[in-house]
Amino acid sequence: MTDSMHRLLANTPRRTYGAAPLLAAVFMMGCSAATTEAQDDPVLDPPSAAGGLRFASEHDALGWVARRAEELDMGTTRIERDEGGRITKVAGVSIGSPDEIALAKAQLIGELGGEGRTVEIAGESFLVEDQEPEVMAAAAHCSGGLCTKDESFKSDYWLYRELGSRTSVTSGGFETQRKTIQGTGSYECVDLPGPLPVTCNGYCTYPSACPSGFTQESVVGYPTCRRTCVGQVRNVTLSISIVGFEFFESSGILVPSIPERSGTTHDASLEVKYWEYGVGIDSVISDADGLCGSHSTSGPDGFVVARSHWGSVPSTCQ
Repeated sequence: MTDSMHRLLANTPRRTYGAAPLLAAVFMMGCSAATTEAQDDPVLDPPSAAGGLRFASEHDALGWVARRAEELDMGTTRIERDEGGRITKVAGVSIGSPDEIALAKAQLIGELGGEGRTVEIAGESFLVEDQEPEVMAAAAHCSGGLCTKDESFKSDYWLYRELGSRTSVTSGGFETQRKTIQGTGSYECVDLPGPLPVTCNGYCTYPSACPSGFTQESVVGYPTCRRTCVGQVRNVTLSISIVGFEFFESSGILVPSIPERSGTTHDASLEVKYWEYGVGIDSVISDADGLCGSHSTSGPDGFVVARSHWGSVPSTCQ
């Protein structure tokens, strides 16, 4: 492959056609766990001109990716191999905080591709990522005082691909909570010299101040020694389910092509996404014509049910 052709491929969104329902099993079954026979340290010296890592083979590169994905806790990781046992794909599903997921992804891509986001495999350079994911118009939804932003996204590069949805609470979801801090009472007497009477005092010692975001509402002194703190605390439950779709041959009918995955959290944001690494593979993420994200968020002041999508999806998701 010439340098000019490689650069064209590396920067062009990849599109392939194949048996997506069969390949979708990568995310659910039929693949080994994230262990490889790649050598312990497959990285070659020195780094590439762009600052990224260098590997002698795709097997070594993907073995490194599988290990780092597991170490960075990027969610369920699966490995696909060819008939000779060589690794051809590392795939997984990440569920959790969008910030934490983005941090782990940036860490792996930063180590793999360096500042130039480019990795060298068997003498050829591959661009890992060069721009933000393609996001369909993020939609705001509100119920009562509770509001969310819900969106779906896709990235499709020659080496790395991702497809998923996320939800963020933008306002509301708070309730008034009180916390009681129990102190310890002590009684102390001082016998001063001379004709002065003995002086006795009780006092309280507390193990901590009010938690962050709380203020002291009341305090009962010795001998009760009780401090009451009050604050506004976000109490929400977020859930997302995602399903990938593909047109069935030339029928124009959309069928599920990537198995449904879902996640739930009590944090103020949540992301669920499929991801995969592989060079020139038949990819269920690349082949996906659309993704439907089903979002639900509940709190003391509202309940938001919403849909988001990327690409072409059934009318029930629009």
